[in-house]
Amino acid sequence: MLIDSRNGAIELSNFNTLIYKGMLFDQLQQTDFYKQKYHDMWDVKTGYFWYYFNTIDTHGYQLHFNLCFYGDQLHSIHMNTREDTDAKDWNEWSEEKEMLVFYRNNKFLTLLLERPPAQKKKTPYPSVSFRFPWGNIWSVYDPRSASSLMGIQYQEEKNI
Repeated sequence: MLIDSRNGAIELSNFNTLIYKGMLFDQLQQTDFYKQKYHDMWDVKTGYFWYYFNTIDTHGYQLHFNLCFYGDQLHSIHMNTREDTDAKDWNEWSEEKEMLVFYRNNKFLTLLLERPPAQKKKTPYPSVSFRFPWGNIWSVYDPRSASSLMGIQYQEEKNI
């Protein structure tokens, strides 16, 4: 298992790492995943920080993660599958090639979650969503950024 459909946690068993909603950044820094795969960070200057990681192999796919923290707490996760045939620069990029990434991402999520998406949309952009009580897992092709991406969005806690 990579994604736990009960709570949206990601288990990276090869790195003895569990990434989960509310995880603190200092907890992430202690993991083998962070120590072996951390690549870069972007401070958005709004309280959000993006941490980028090198590709890992899982379930027959190459996968990379971008983890978004708000302050020191995990907010959301972006992921993408990779293949050596993917465009490496703008000269190699085409919408047709990028749509293949979108379809591959969808296939990857369907394999992991062992069910079809709850929602498929063609407009405004091609996307699929898997819904859960704790949030959702999604995949989208976004022509504005000329990229395909998938991710986990956790529901915000409601204060009563």
